[in-house]
Amino acid sequence: MEIADLFFYLFSVMIIGLGGVVAFSRNLLHSAFALFFVLFGVAGFYVLLGADFLAMVQIMVYAGGVCVLLIFATMLSDNISQPGKSNLSFQTVLSTVAGGGIALLLLSAFENTTWNVVAPGAMEPTTNSIGKLLLNEYILPFEVISFLLLAAMVSAIMLVKKGENS
Repeated sequence: MEIADLFFYLFSVMIIGLGGVVAFSRNLLHSAFALFFVLFGVAGFYVLLGADFLAMVQIMVYAGGVCVLLIFATMLSDNISQPGKSNLSFQTVLSTVAGGGIALLLLSAFENTTWNVVAPGAMEPTTNSIGKLLLNEYILPFEVISFLLLAAMVSAIMLVKKGENS
């Protein structure tokens, strides 16, 4: 057994175990912290696959940004620890049937697909090649997305400023 196999099993157990905590914990703060470590485990898989750029994006965007947002939203919410009672029996049955149907559909597609096995190539850092692609071949879509994000940030700032004045 190689060290990569050991890390694969470690990340697998970590993701499955903490994913159960995310799904079944009654405390939203515990779920958010467990999700934080699940996303770190996914970043570990990216490192094992040689996708260093995706691993860093996973950590910075998802583990850093999304989980901090969830934790702040949980901490700033009122009465988050005492949810109102509701009868979700119809929704529970419907979602269970829909989830089971989707699982059967995916299992059927998985078994009826012929998978082509490709020998792995040499692992190289991906950051340099992604940077070259973004700044050469895909420069126009990259700049369009940059301007859209800039417009969204300016719009959000204008909405906040307008709300403060009224």
